[in-house]
Amino acid sequence: MDDASPPYAPIVLRHVTFTYAGASEPALRDVTLTVPAGQICAVIGRAGAGKSTLCALCAGFVPHFFRGRLDGDAVVDGLPIATHPIAELVRHVALVGSNAFSQISGARFTVYDEVAFGLENLGVPRAEMIERVEWALQALGIDHLRDRSPYALSGGQQQRMVIAAALAMRPPVLALDEPTSQLDPPAMAELADVLRALSRQGITILIAEHRLEWVAEVAERVVALDRGAVLADGAPADVLTDPRLCERRIGWPRPTQMAARARAEGRWAPDRPLPITVADLAAGWRAAAQDGAPRSAAVQSRSEAHDSRGATSAAEPIVSLEDVHFTYPTGVEALRGVSLTVRRGERIALVGRNGAGKSTLVRHLNGLLRPSRGRALVGGVDTRTTTVARCARHVGIVFQDVRNQLFARTVRDEIRFGPRNLGFSPEKVSALTEAAIDALDLRDVVDEHPYDLPPARRRLVAIAAVLAMDTPLLALDEPTAGLDNASIDALMRLIDDLAARRRSVLVVSHDLDFCYEALDRVVLMRDGRIALDGRFADLDCAQMEALTSEVGLPIALRLRCAGI
Repeated sequence: MDDASPPYAPIVLRHVTFTYAGASEPALRDVTLTVPAGQICAVIGRAGAGKSTLCALCAGFVPHFFRGRLDGDAVVDGLPIATHPIAELVRHVALVGSNAFSQISGARFTVYDEVAFGLENLGVPRAEMIERVEWALQALGIDHLRDRSPYALSGGQQQRMVIAAALAMRPPVLALDEPTSQLDPPAMAELADVLRALSRQGITILIAEHRLEWVAEVAERVVALDRGAVLADGAPADVLTDPRLCERRIGWPRPTQMAARARAEGRWAPDRPLPITVADLAAGWRAAAQDGAPRSAAVQSRSEAHDSRGATSAAEPIVSLEDVHFTYPTGVEALRGVSLTVRRGERIALVGRNGAGKSTLVRHLNGLLRPSRGRALVGGVDTRTTTVARCARHVGIVFQDVRNQLFARTVRDEIRFGPRNLGFSPEKVSALTEAAIDALDLRDVVDEHPYDLPPARRRLVAIAAVLAMDTPLLALDEPTAGLDNASIDALMRLIDDLAARRRSVLVVSHDLDFCYEALDRVVLMRDGRIALDGRFADLDCAQMEALTSEVGLPIALRLRCAGI
């Protein structure tokens, strides 16, 4: 008889059910989960499936901060969650939430001191503290920002900073809620490397994440949640290809989707497993080619599927930026001579590393920021000679952090506010409101308070509210952050519909595959300048190399460059 005790598991949940105070349905339903030391466990599911609640539970925020009824047993690093306060649990588990801005202490004036703040509170010896902070800054690639104010960073830089602060704590358990939502692709790859190194040191890592392609690369185990209950639990290759993920509208990683389409067309062997990574997809297509199967066709970009050059080249400009420079009061030079024209009917992807100047550029599109030098024309009028209210009739913007854009008591009132404020007739206000509700699939929550919704659906409410203003140009800053595949599909349909009606969309995003599949034109920013401006379908080798060196390539272009 084997008397060996089972290996120690830092996360042990047994039949856990949690219902938030005032809620009619549980957020977690009879969840049983054991995560051993050193494992990277990813939790996936649609928005509202319970992923964030699970992370908050493991850190004690549920039920000690987010109140409600907790049934079952939840033990983290040997401590029962229900009987130990957050102040004690913080030494055992670090939580990084989905909104980086809300996790900045406000008590420190530099990035370096912000990363050190938690260690100071724990009384870590100074020499060890310095070593940990230096390591965390280097690991997240933000050492060059050490003397910058946390509030002078871009959204992606803030996200890297709060992750660095959590890593510096070196807890036995690390819970990350949507850690890649604001990160550029190189930063995502760097984070994956850091997490693998931490897991080898025995740190247990729980990740709630929507980016399934990234999950496929980093996770050792995947748990799929559906309406708070465990739908699937196992190896990534098994869970991420489970047909139930598509049935429940969670979706598959893009390589899996592409191989499934190829299988249906006879270009992928029926007995060959579906891949979850780009490397496995490429290997499968190479094997198929050796067996004589027709060459596989990758996903087309919008500019390949629908040639829009003639339609847009003669269209009138909505916005023109002419040699725009902008320097913040802190002295940070964010734009260094940007010239850009957006015409009717265009679908534009604005990409670049965190801090490249993308969000600053967007704020020039409707006069929220005005050039230090150069000029910005909106509807043919210089923004320095007009008002933001007038510019808002031409350009609607949805920002990275949508919390400052939501203020009404119900979703319908939120969406109705913009067109009513613009002075449209009651009939037009009603028509625009109802159309926006349906476009973003919000009919079931129209009478809810926006802040009672999960963050992902809150983002959809903000998009709908700006959409209803019926502006010629809609600018979306990281619109897919935190969205599940079903919501991203709805966003793609919306963009197609807007382009068909000669309305333009400019999307700031690190989701290169979404950009390739939904948009025509790509503009790359580097250090406050435009480094590339062209159509996805027309990119030459030099331009693709420029994209690769800064942010990488969409999966379809990576395969094409590899001759697949």
